[in-house]
Amino acid sequence: MNFLKITLSLAILFFFSTNIQAQIKAFGPAGYNGQGVELKPGKYVYSQLQKRGLGTLGGLRVPIGCDVKVYSSPNLQGEAKRFSKSNAKINKSGDYSLKVACGSVGAQPGFAIGVSNEVGRKGDLIFVDVSITDFNKIVSMQYSMNWDASVLQFEKIQNFKLKDLSNENFGTKETKDGNLLLAWYDQSVQGVNLPNGTNLYQVVFRVVGESAAKSKIRLSGKPIVTEVMQADGTPVYFNKVNGSITLQ
Repeated sequence: MNFLKITLSLAILFFFSTNIQAQIKAFGPAGYNGQGVELKPGKYVYSQLQKRGLGTLGGLRVPIGCDVKVYSSPNLQGEAKRFSKSNAKINKSGDYSLKVACGSVGAQPGFAIGVSNEVGRKGDLIFVDVSITDFNKIVSMQYSMNWDASVLQFEKIQNFKLKDLSNENFGTKETKDGNLLLAWYDQSVQGVNLPNGTNLYQVVFRVVGESAAKSKIRLSGKPIVTEVMQADGTPVYFNKVNGSITLQ
């Protein structure tokens, strides 16, 4: 099934449960250049983090709907700094501890899709996560992703974590202009529920811009109109959290 057929099907079909956990990742001294350790919601004292290779916390990848509190003591005591967005430069060494939680997007409750914030250098591959909150009985959605094509070059889409979602759901003919189109529907027409913070998919870019450049990554209704529907045919308001890629 090609992208055009899927787009047309969205106008006709309105209407699975899964147990995917939010993919919060912590990185050691090498930051995003190292191998991330997945952290499920919960509490982590320093001894636990050490055993998992996180004696030093170099960075965090935090999906929308989740936050991580970094405590200045080994046992979840003292001052804590909250990270609700990805941060590639934390460099917390010595005794520390973490509390990981996932819930609704704060100021605007309801269905939301968010794009992670990343950093990189010219020539790097950058992995951008697209995550959700309040994804309840969603049967169809369509929207566009936009970026600065002079800074980022589209490479591919991967790591699909949504039922019936694959490369066929994406329109890539305009990626040279900084536009990626998505049109998806649940083929069972029953509607899909996902835990808050689930990463739906990942977009891979190659950095082609120069140092100190920055590209916002927006979710919008151009060129494809934004639309989200629940299984009973109810339209869902589209909250979006845009991301960015900053060059070092």
